[in-house]
Amino acid sequence: MYNVIVSDLDGTLLNSHHQVSGYTREVLHQLVARDIEFIVATGRHYVDVRSIRDKLGLNVSLITSNGAMVHNPDDKLIYNQTIPAEMVEDLVGRFRLPGVHLNVYRGEHWLVEEEMPGMLDFSPDSDFRYRLTDLRATAKQGVEKVFYAGDHQQLLKMEELLLDHFGDRLNITFSLPQCLEVMHGEVNKGSAVASLMGLKGIPLQRVIAFGDGMNDYEMLSGVGRGVVMANAHSRLQDALPRHERTLSADEDGVARYLARVFGL
Repeated sequence: MYNVIVSDLDGTLLNSHHQVSGYTREVLHQLVARDIEFIVATGRHYVDVRSIRDKLGLNVSLITSNGAMVHNPDDKLIYNQTIPAEMVEDLVGRFRLPGVHLNVYRGEHWLVEEEMPGMLDFSPDSDFRYRLTDLRATAKQGVEKVFYAGDHQQLLKMEELLLDHFGDRLNITFSLPQCLEVMHGEVNKGSAVASLMGLKGIPLQRVIAFGDGMNDYEMLSGVGRGVVMANAHSRLQDALPRHERTLSADEDGVARYLARVFGL
């Protein structure tokens, strides 16, 4: 039987309004009351996700920045892997394309070079906001994630540029079609889940995970049951053709699947 559930947020647990529905919240509370552990695994920043967790009303572990940071339910940081400073220097200084917006997660901060009000729509209930700065002049140490936002076709070009230069020294992956994310080469949600389960002494075969983007690939591949959302990126669906599917995020796909599996 499964006793741990891990879920991505955007396009998975959160609907298109970037919120957890009442039904999904109810199902998760029922499962936690049965001593089923729930864990969030997302590309979002820890400070942002903390506010979502608080509104959910559950004390859960948080895997954030695609696995670069892991906090336990008491908000203690138990894992942190940053991008080498010299690689951040290259990412910030050398690799730019027109219409592609550069973002940096460093410590407690989300750093950008220009106003991007559309990005704030992803966190309508959060106090976490970006800070305008000169990224070329800011410190390059302690960066958990660099990500690029923009048109998908431009981001495909950016992906090719970065892969050609860095190869597997960095983990370069799409979380959404309009968001290309870059972490340390050893960082991904799958390795974070495996490390956390190792600390708890729980076999990965007892974990169910849900996701919709390529940044969920390692996680869905490594657990006992990886479930792909109906609204998942085509790359993920093609990469995991034999994995189970559930309904879309707007149809409460995670909660509906869990209710069926656990007989709620």
